[in-house]
Amino acid sequence: MATTNYTLRIDETDKQRAEYVFKELGMTFATGINIYLKMVGNQKRIPFELALDKQRAFSSIDEKIARDEKEKAFVALNGILAGHEIDLDKEREERVLSST
Repeated sequence: MATTNYTLRIDETDKQRAEYVFKELGMTFATGINIYLKMVGNQKRIPFELALDKQRAFSSIDEKIARDEKEKAFVALNGILAGHEIDLDKEREERVLSST
């Protein structure tokens, strides 16, 4: 089977959400995309629905994305405040420990 490389632009949030679902279904992002393309070609339509429990899946994905965004904000702020008295790494560790 011959393969080809293809580069495309994907919204970061959409990619993260898809990666999460593919991972929960036990596959990589590339495998999920390849399955989709094969089904489109075979059925000549948008072909299928692979779904987790929607309530669980989307709340988990959205929570993970929100945590990742907060983490990015902490890293950015820590860089800005480097050399000041506030240690955001310590603050973040304390928040993580208190939320578990």
